[in-house]
Amino acid sequence: MGTVASAEVDGASLLGDLDHLATIGADPGGGVSRVAYSTADVEARAWVRETMLGLGMQVRRDEALNVMGRYPGLEPRLKPLAVGSHTDTVPNGGRFDGALGVVGALACVRALAAAGVHLRHPVEVIDFAAEEATLGGGTLGSLAMTGRLQRGALTRPAWDGRPAAEHLRDAGLDPLSLSRAVRPGRCLAAYLELHIEQGGTLEAEGVPIGVVEGIVGIRRCAVTFAGQANHAGTTAMAGRRDALVMAAPFVLGVRDAAIAAGIVGTTGVLRVAPGAPNVIPGRVEVEAEFRGLDEAVLDRVEAELGAMAERLGGEFAQVSAKPPTSSHPLLVAAVEAACDALGLARRRMASGAGHDAMVIGERIPQAMIFVPSVGGVSHSPDELTPPERCVDGARVLLRALLELDQRLDA
Repeated sequence: MGTVASAEVDGASLLGDLDHLATIGADPGGGVSRVAYSTADVEARAWVRETMLGLGMQVRRDEALNVMGRYPGLEPRLKPLAVGSHTDTVPNGGRFDGALGVVGALACVRALAAAGVHLRHPVEVIDFAAEEATLGGGTLGSLAMTGRLQRGALTRPAWDGRPAAEHLRDAGLDPLSLSRAVRPGRCLAAYLELHIEQGGTLEAEGVPIGVVEGIVGIRRCAVTFAGQANHAGTTAMAGRRDALVMAAPFVLGVRDAAIAAGIVGTTGVLRVAPGAPNVIPGRVEVEAEFRGLDEAVLDRVEAELGAMAERLGGEFAQVSAKPPTSSHPLLVAAVEAACDALGLARRRMASGAGHDAMVIGERIPQAMIFVPSVGGVSHSPDELTPPERCVDGARVLLRALLELDQRLDA
């Protein structure tokens, strides 16, 4: 029997698990397709379950196909420390997004089991279902688990145009039973998630570990510009009411407002009607989003864009607003202490993408650990994180668990 301090991540096993997962749903031309509730996704979750059982964990699957394995703790009164991510992918995605967090969590339990030790707290590994936004929205599994899945969410069209509910039925699930996946709000002591950055900051700065201080809030808006469709050859320039010309300054305004506020902003949709080269655009619909950690900054940018749209003759409407999620200071401190103990440089940063941690963090203290993405590429067959950085991330995850096990008494 060893001691908790003697537990060490087996890097070769972790990388082997990553390699194996990449074979499930592998695309002939490269990349991985384990779209939520597909045959490949179900197969990957079965592999995760079998791996958990092999590590002596107590395993269950809920009605949303979230897979949960618990490694017992020494003090039954304490709630579990949870770690995990997701194994589903976008179509023709990469092999690291989500998968690294799951195999990294399994590597932590493997390290404890190999040393013959248990923490004070139980350790729970979670492979969340349907994290990717392939079913008309993302983080379906964690939303179901927290009771926040919106009514009608499964009627939305999935990535292939079919209703999301049909994908669940294909996997042998009953969409009407998802309410039974809800867990008590304070059932976990904390949640840590290891993930690839999906951006280029860490690689550019040569820093191996990102300590995520929060997940950005996302505001989406739609603006309609109404002009007058007319003949493109016979209408004088001075007499035109060109809706696209009206909209053009708004597109630039989204960029400029984001730069000025120190956040990111994107205009991703332009619908031009009637959409013919010989007709002056009579109506243009613009959809834009902006993301940041500070709710007050998001409020200010939204107000600026609303006023700008009005000046340009457009009609502005907010489409959605997801608030920022701050990482818990105690968990951030534990991750930073882990990096320092391992001699790994780190920097604090925001996550510009959404994650299951964002949903879980509404009720449970959460934090995330990032490792570099080569070239900042993700959701692509070219997605790559160097092997040594994958192992470093798991080492930090394990050390942070040890820190939290001592610092938390709940």
